[in-house]
Formats: sequence, structure tokens, C-alpha cells
Amino acid sequence: MALLAVACGTTTGKNGDEVGSTVPDSLRRTLQFITDLGINPDTLMMPECINYPVFADTVLHSHWLTADEAVTLGMQVLCGVDADGTPAQLMCIHPVSQEVTLLMFQVYYGDHSPVVLATYDKDGVIVDLMNAGTWAGVNTRYDRLMVSIGVDSTVMKLGSGGKFVLYRTLTQVEPVHDGSMIFGIHHATFDYQIDPVTGIITLLGRTVDKADVIPEFAQQRQLEEITWSPIQDEEVMARFEALAQANAIPNNYLDIELLLRLDFTPWSVLRWLYEHPSSRVKQLLMDAVKENQVDADRLKHAISTVDDPKVKQYWKDQFNLK
Repeated sequence: MALLAVACGTTTGKNGDEVGSTVPDSLRRTLQFITDLGINPDTLMMPECINYPVFADTVLHSHWLTADEAVTLGMQVLCGVDADGTPAQLMCIHPVSQEVTLLMFQVYYGDHSPVVLATYDKDGVIVDLMNAGTWAGVNTRYDRLMVSIGVDSTVMKLGSGGKFVLYRTLTQVEPVHDGSMIFGIHHATFDYQIDPVTGIITLLGRTVDKADVIPEFAQQRQLEEITWSPIQDEEVMARFEALAQANAIPNNYLDIELLLRLDFTPWSVLRWLYEHPSSRVKQLLMDAVKENQVDADRLKHAISTVDDPKVKQYWKDQFNLK
């Protein structure tokens, strides 16, 4: 099913009468960490279908986070919302189970506003998170290939048992030598599952609904999609390696995403690289360290998250750390 065929019913209105629904009594204890912040979850219930940018333009009851609220929700570490006042909205809330809650945020940076989906346990601690990309109208540019990739729209549908689906339409544009443009349209479906006990998000599968895609864009699309993977997804490193081996994307783009991954799940990254010592990705990390892109404190913190003493000592030796 192509994205253009996906439709949402009315999700919200300026009068607020279509926004969410009252929280069931059985789940109120689950959302206590939201109530403790002074936020009323009744006005933020996630509808079953969210159509961007319509939802973002019309939602009435989204909540702008204060710096203290952002810190309490852990956003300052995981997606760049800090006490410096980087604005972010809590868009809506979905109680997955009595143990797990899904929150949807939009973070407003200078040139783009990614949507962030995060799962929390009943104590309000982040379990898993995915930067779900920019959902409407902003281009990412790859200067080496003169490529622009624009996210035109995203539809999110909630399913039962913690499942949700993202339907995305993306337009790809490449200038050619005679001054004209080549366009490619890309419709894709991403199926996710939130474990109702642990809160871990799993990407179940990806389906290309319409692959009218310029061949040169394939690797760039894959890198974009890696950034939409849940932080607990351990298949990401193998996908990084495939892109690095293909040598089709400038190393500085791979470096940025790799170092972000190192911040999010350092134990997973360092374990995978330990198990793949000849990998291209490991060489990229070592080069980044030599070029002082990663300071010693950041490396020490990453190593401190590793449980295996052999792996921990290996990385201390690799980075010449005591």
C-alpha cells in the first residue's frame, strides 16, 4: 500500500474536541511520572493515526517543555535538548501497557525539527528512543553528490500490542550538468514493535511501496534510515559497516552518525567493534579519535558502560587510556 493511499480520520481540531481521550483508570499509575511534572496526560493522548504535517499544524494541546522538564525526561542527553533552552514539544502520549509509555516529541533545531519517539518505564526512565527524522518539508543535502533528499510527509498508525507503523513519502532531487533536475519518489513502510514489558522498540521490517529511486541515492537513503533506528537496535552496526564498505558516502557523514550511536549505546557499539576488529567502521572510529573528534572523557564514559572486563581492557588499550 503506497503512502498516498494511507488516510487518517480526524485526529484533532483547533477547538480541541478531537484531541486524544481520557486516560483509562488502569493506566493512571503508569503515567504518574507525567502527572508529577504538572502535565495533564488527558489532553495529550495519542490518536490512532497521525498525519504530518496536518497534526503538527493543528494540535492544540501539545506541551512546550521547560528546561527542567526536558532534563527530567532525559532529553538533554539523548536528543540535544539541554538547559540552554533548545525548544521541544511533548506532542502526545500513548500508554503501551502498565509498564511502558510511549512519548512523542518534536525538537526544534535551527534548520530542522525532528520527531523523537521514546519509551519510558513506569518510573519515568527512558528505555529506548528513536530519532524518527524530520516528518515534513525539510531537505538533507549531500554536497559531494549534489543531492537533496526531502521528507515530504509521514503518517503514523498505532496498532495493538505495542505495534506502530510509519508510512513515509520522500522526494529525491539531483541537479544534472545541463541545469535540469532529476526527481525520484520513494514510498516506504516501516513496521515497529514496542515490547510491552521491557519497552524496547524493534524494527520488524521495511517495505518499499514504490521504488522510483535514482540509483545514486540508494546509500544516502540507507544512511538516513539508520538514523531512524531505535537506539537499542543491535543490527545497526552491521548496516553501518555495509555502507562504509560501499564507500559511497563521505566519511564525515558516517562519522557523525557513528559518534551519535556511540553516545546513545556505547556498550553495544564497542562490543560489536570488538567482535569485528578488522571492520571499516572500527577504522573510522580510530581515525576520528586520532583527529580529536572524540575527547578522552567521552571515551572513558563509553568504556565504563561495558560489562565484559576483556572488552573494557581492550578499548582502554586501543585508546591509550588508564
